[in-house]
Amino acid sequence: RIKAIPYDRAFKVHAVLDLGVGQALAAGFYQRVGNEIHKIDYWEGEGNEGIPSLVKVCQNNPYIYCKIFVPHDAEGTEQATEKTRLQTLKELWSALEDNIFVVPKLGVDDGIDKGKLMFSRLWVDAQNCEKWLDLISQYRREYDEEKSMFIEKPRHDFSSHAADEYRYAAVIEDEMTNEEGGIREMNRIRQQRQSKLKNELLP
Repeated sequence: RIKAIPYDRAFKVHAVLDLGVGQALAAGFYQRVGNEIHKIDYWEGEGNEGIPSLVKVCQNNPYIYCKIFVPHDAEGTEQATEKTRLQTLKELWSALEDNIFVVPKLGVDDGIDKGKLMFSRLWVDAQNCEKWLDLISQYRREYDEEKSMFIEKPRHDFSSHAADEYRYAAVIEDEMTNEEGGIREMNRIRQQRQSKLKNELLP
């Protein structure tokens, strides 16, 4: 399942993003074809590249997008801009503002388990995802030097962001559909959550 997996114009593309800086900035591009998940492309930042660089890459791609997914920590406010990374992304990619969704918070171990399950349905473009394949193959558990053994905690290194992007994709796999109705439903649920939170914060 690792071979040439061309972009199929009959299906929309879902982008799963990890919103960091430089190497911590990653994007995976997926299509759902029946019960299969096709990873047709992967991009990772370099140097001091930030969200503007990521948006430019996404917009320059020939893909027709459906949903954009970002991690839950994208809702945290950054001191430099006094905005959340989610707000910055929506401002820069205003055409798809209503199609940007936050991935539900899930424990890393649970997310890894979902990633393992999705592997059986995952098809990967060997050329466009060559870097991702190299990085994901090096994702591993932390090694305890004192005990001379691996522990359950994943090691945080150069491979982490490629793994995180894939983990987010596995968490929202069921949301990567080709029906517009799915977008409307996700928006409705999000609006309900925001209204509930607003009411809870009111005195």
